Amino acid sequence: MSKPFSSPRTALAVAAVACLALAGCTQSPAKHDDRLTKAAGIARVTIVCSKDLWNETKPDGRNPSSETVTVKATVSAISTGPRADRGLVEVSMTGTNLVAYLKELDANAHASKWNSTPENAAASRRVYDAIAPAIDRIKAASSPDDPEPEIVIDDTIPEKV
Repeated sequence: MSKPFSSPRTALAVAAVACLALAGCTQSPAKHDDRLTKAAGIARVTIVCSKDLWNETKPDGRNPSSETVTVKATVSAISTGPRADRGLVEVSMTGTNLVAYLKELDANAHASKWNSTPENAAASRRVYDAIAPAIDRIKAASSPDDPEPEIVIDDTIPEKV
């Protein structure tokens, strides 16, 4: 009867597979999977943030620790009102695109200790930490005229109630 991992070659192969499996892991926050499920059921959501923050965190398909992520979003600069001169944009997307965005944010913000820290980890963590509780608070619409949820990420603007 042979012993498992009896040859150095077999042991090395098993170790390599284990490392590859760990390399794609993240340390996702509690309730992450529940948020993904809830986000999938949202028709549309708008995220208001600086243009630079969006550009830093939008999925570009280059994250080696996650599957290729495509997010379709409409981005428009805010050109009127009190937010006009702050460099903010409105990023509108469907719930299924929000799911893809959250997966990308999670991979970048909560990388496993076995992975290197992505350059945009701090920005991704900030966006994830703003979106997560907003998704948790979303309630079913009371009428068809209810506006889509809006998540504002600007620490100088008081949070909407």
